[in-house]
Amino acid sequence: MGFPEILWRYPRREGDEDGIGYAAVEARRVDRLEGRFPTLSLQFNSTIGGLAADEPYEGYRPDWFRFRFEPPSSYEKATSYATRVEPPGQWKGFSTYYDRKSTTKRTVIELRDVQTQGTIIVPAVFAPTTESLPKTLYCQFTVQASHPGIAGKTVRASGEGNLPLDGLRGFSASD
Repeated sequence: MGFPEILWRYPRREGDEDGIGYAAVEARRVDRLEGRFPTLSLQFNSTIGGLAADEPYEGYRPDWFRFRFEPPSSYEKATSYATRVEPPGQWKGFSTYYDRKSTTKRTVIELRDVQTQGTIIVPAVFAPTTESLPKTLYCQFTVQASHPGIAGKTVRASGEGNLPLDGLRGFSASD
């Protein structure tokens, strides 16, 4: 089994080949030293413009993007996991926080005031407080991008899906 991934191309309109870019979430299981719980290494990717953009979307720049993810409410520790996120460079508009609901905890990763084309990768670690990992993670993505100038436009796109983790093989942190 390869590493599970969700890929969103946006904006999703009939007939669009590429749009203004894409977003992706990828997961890898990390088996840690004896006596420590496994973790998930997550990678969030937002790509706007450049080679990912197709006419008429060339020249768009991301204003902001937001990733959200949460384990299913049936997961035994749906409210007690920890997430560690590595900021992508020296962005002032970067934030990570938890949005708590009664049966789950959602992790939110935001980057505002981006204003540059290209790929931004945000690495994160999902650290459970139990030996088991969830079978899925529910993931959402939203991006807003603008085309500068007098005739400029702003587009917002979003997507969601379940990232399957059941049967994910691990690799050790030393690999």
